[in-house]
Amino acid sequence: MIFIGIMSECKSYENIKEKLKNEDINLIHINKKSIQNIKNIKFETLIIDTNLEEFQQEKEIIEQICNNAKYVFINTDLNIENNLEVKAKKEIITYGLNQKATVTVSSIKDRDILIYVQRNIKDNKEKSIEVGEKLVKIKEETKLKNYEILILYIIFLIYNYPIIDEI
Repeated sequence: MIFIGIMSECKSYENIKEKLKNEDINLIHINKKSIQNIKNIKFETLIIDTNLEEFQQEKEIIEQICNNAKYVFINTDLNIENNLEVKAKKEIITYGLNQKATVTVSSIKDRDILIYVQRNIKDNKEKSIEVGEKLVKIKEETKLKNYEILILYIIFLIYNYPIIDEI
C-alpha cells in the first residue's frame, strides 16, 4: 500500500481523491489540525499544495515528514521560496504554472491542457521519465483546477499508471 500525504485545501483534496480511485494508494489529507497526529506516518509521497508560510509553527514536523518521504511534490507558485531543509536525498518535483517548475503547463485552452515535464525524473521503479509534453483533454463535467490536474498527472507518471488522455 502506498501512502500519499497531501497538504491542500479540503476541496482540492476531495477532488484529487475522487479521481484517484485506486486500491494501492491511500491518500491522507494533512492540515493544521491533523499534522500533529500524522507526523510519524511514513509517506512515500508528500504533496505540498498550500502556502508553507501558514505552517511556520509546524515547519519541523513538515521537514521530518519530507525527510521520511521518497518523493516531495511542491507547488512553486504558492511556495516561491522553498526554505524547507530536506536532508536526505529525495526526489523533489516542483510543479506549477511558472517556467522553472519541473512539471508545468505549456498551454491551456477551453477543454485542453498541455502538460510539460521539463526535467528527467525517476519513477518508483527508478526508471527515468523523459522530458516531454502530453495533451490532456478536460471533460465537460470536470471541476478540477489546473494544479489538481498537475498533481494527478505526476502521480500517474511516478506510479506507472496509464497516462490519461482525458480527465
